[in-house]
Amino acid sequence: MNIKQASKQSGVSAPNIRFYEKEGLLNPARLPGNDYRDYTEQDIRTLRFIRMLRMLDVPLPVIRSVLAGDASLGSVLREQKTALEQRAKQLEGAARFCAELARQDPSVASLDVDACLTRMEKPAVQGAFCSGWLQDYRTLAQVQHQRHFSFIPEGSINTPQEFTAALQTYAKANGMQLSLTKEGMYPEFSLDGISYKAYRNPGKYRDEICCDAVHPEQLNTGLPSRRERQLQVLLILLPAACTFAAILAAGWVATGGADWLWLAALAAAGVLLGRGFEHRL
Repeated sequence: MNIKQASKQSGVSAPNIRFYEKEGLLNPARLPGNDYRDYTEQDIRTLRFIRMLRMLDVPLPVIRSVLAGDASLGSVLREQKTALEQRAKQLEGAARFCAELARQDPSVASLDVDACLTRMEKPAVQGAFCSGWLQDYRTLAQVQHQRHFSFIPEGSINTPQEFTAALQTYAKANGMQLSLTKEGMYPEFSLDGISYKAYRNPGKYRDEICCDAVHPEQLNTGLPSRRERQLQVLLILLPAACTFAAILAAGWVATGGADWLWLAALAAAGVLLGRGFEHRL
C-alpha cells in the first residue's frame, strides 16, 4: 500500500511517517521500477505501536531501542511510568502556584515577577507530604484567615475613630493596604482588595476586633474538594495534637513519668473543642 493508505490505516500523518523513516524507526520496502514505498501490514502495526508509545510520551530514541531489541518493552514502560509520575508532581505544583496567583488577581504591572521566579526555581521539596500536603495545608490556612480573622488592639475601642485607628494600625503592622468605605462601630473596609465587615467583641480586660469577609465564597483555595475537606479536619486536629505532645513532653521531663497525661489530654480536648466551634464543625 502507498503512504496515503498507510496513513489512513495507522492514524499517523504522512509527514510523520516520513520522519519516522528518516529516524530509522521504519524501513518499508520499495517497489521495483519506480522506487515507491510499499507498506505492509507489519509496517502498519509498527506505526500504530510507535503512535501508542508517543501518546505515552516515550522519546523516539527509546522507541528505536525497543524496535531494535536493545531494550525490553516492560522496562521502558516501568521507567516511563516513573517519569510520568515525577512530571505529574511537577504539574501539580505548577497548578497550585497558578491557583495561588489567581487568588491574588494580580495585574501585569503589580505582579512581583522576580519573587515568583525565585519561588519557582527553588528545588522541589522531597517527599509527597512536604511537597503536596504541607503546601496545601498552608494554602487552606491562608484562605481561612482571609475569610475570618481577629486581633487584639492596643487600647479599648469606644468610638468609631478609635475603631478606624485600630484597623489602620493593624494594616500598617502587616504591610496591608487598607481602604475604609464605612466608618462606625461596625465598619466596612477592604484589605488588599478583599472586602470586610468588622465588629468589636468586648472582653473583661481587652477588646477583640473580629473581621469577616463580605464574600467568603469568592475566596477559594483552588484545591480539590476532597483534599480541602481532609485538610479542614487536619486544621482542627493538628493544634490539639501539638498541644497534647508539648504538655506531655514537658511533664515527662519534669516528673520522669506519665503523671501529666491527663492534663495533656484535657488541654488537647479544650483546644480541639475550641477549633471545632471556630470552624463550625
